[in-house]
Amino acid sequence: MLNNSNTISSSVQKPFIDEETRFIIPVHLEGEDLSGLLILVILTAFGILANLTTIVIIIRVKQFHKPTYMVIGALAIADTVSLIQYLCHLILATTSQNLVDNHGHILMTVIYITAHASASHVVLLLGLRYYLIAVPLRAMTIRKRHVLTLSIFMWIFSVVFGVIYYFARFHVAKDKIAIVVLVFRGYLFLVPCIFMLVFHMIKLYKLRTSISGFRISQYLRRMSAMILIIMVIYIFSAIIFPIIFSLNFFKVLSERESKVIQIFARVIWLFNLSVNPIIYFLYSPKVRRHVTVLWQSDLQTRRSSRLSSYNLRSTTGTY
Repeated sequence: MLNNSNTISSSVQKPFIDEETRFIIPVHLEGEDLSGLLILVILTAFGILANLTTIVIIIRVKQFHKPTYMVIGALAIADTVSLIQYLCHLILATTSQNLVDNHGHILMTVIYITAHASASHVVLLLGLRYYLIAVPLRAMTIRKRHVLTLSIFMWIFSVVFGVIYYFARFHVAKDKIAIVVLVFRGYLFLVPCIFMLVFHMIKLYKLRTSISGFRISQYLRRMSAMILIIMVIYIFSAIIFPIIFSLNFFKVLSERESKVIQIFARVIWLFNLSVNPIIYFLYSPKVRRHVTVLWQSDLQTRRSSRLSSYNLRSTTGTY
């Protein structure tokens, strides 16, 4: 009976936790039926496609070869990797549960690495925008190589974070596993949110004390709206996991009672990864204009190519 009620994430931890342990460690949302699996695949595929589109546009349009957009591209890469590993986990859990059971510790470690990479790139983006406003003259010296270096550092830090999680999670006493998970999930929520709030508040102060009254007020409204959306979505998607883990840890809710909240938490996290390109990239009117020009240019190129091919065939046919 217990095995029937366990989630995929519960089976992942099976080799490490006794069946009597009530505290569960949700990892991924499982596709329990065909409709649920289809929804998950569609949501994940949309996120991968949206992030890849963002990356391609940034690479192709020279106007976007600037530090801010380079960080957005790095964030899109982090979110893409996170979504791809989720999709792979979902497919493996559907087709080869034994493989997931045997290598679950590796899958769980990769989950924390990619989650940390995504969160750290969000902080990097907000930190860069704060730097551009707080010290604009120094910010003018930032180049693409600096962004690339910082992004590589974020990935290295994320791998270190994942390795620490691996040893802390799978090399401790069974009664300490719940505490380890709460600490790491709490870190993924608290640390990025603290940095985001600090950067945002200092940036608002700098903008309000600027001498460029009217122009700054318009810019402030646009930036504030975007940053507010960024923070709300991340905070909302990150806070649910520590809450549900705490409720299970203190036995406020049983596993069955918390299942709905776990499903909701996973969907919101996937939404956070999938919607980033719309918030960070397509929100800007400047970006929309360049994307429109790029789209029209591609259409014109394809039409010219088809016309040339048609003329070539027509000319060849006359001889």
